[in-house]
Amino acid sequence: MKSSIFIPYLLRNGSILQRNQENHFWGHAISGQEVTLFYEEILLKTRSDEKGYFDFILPAHEASEGIEIKISTDDAEIVLKDICFGDVFLLGGQSNMQLWMERLKTRYPEEIDQGNNPLIRYFEVPEEPTFDKIQTELSSGKWKRAIGEDLKNLSGI
Repeated sequence: MKSSIFIPYLLRNGSILQRNQENHFWGHAISGQEVTLFYEEILLKTRSDEKGYFDFILPAHEASEGIEIKISTDDAEIVLKDICFGDVFLLGGQSNMQLWMERLKTRYPEEIDQGNNPLIRYFEVPEEPTFDKIQTELSSGKWKRAIGEDLKNLSGI
């Protein structure tokens, strides 16, 4: 059964939210529904607007890992796992951002072979140019860790 709650790919399992500052946490549900967000001892409630959009402001949180966030409505519930609060960096720009670690293996073989830091994570935004409308959500994406095969696809930057 498909859930009536949509959480953007950027905020799903394994995501990192910026530590020590408020964070927006948004999604979509059935229009006019009460939406509840719960993690640790924090309980937030809001109501989705006429288009089903909802938005929470999460309070500032110290660096931490392994948090579960539960989002629920009257008819659905989603549990997001392994959410972290830490430092978020945005890499963007020209093609040199796509110089993957795999392409650097001859220069830095030990770093790649021994790389094992599950707290370094990355989310690669899919390349889907849209010229005729404003894109408000990504169509796909997944958080990955800087370990094993996923490390090889991490930007060398």
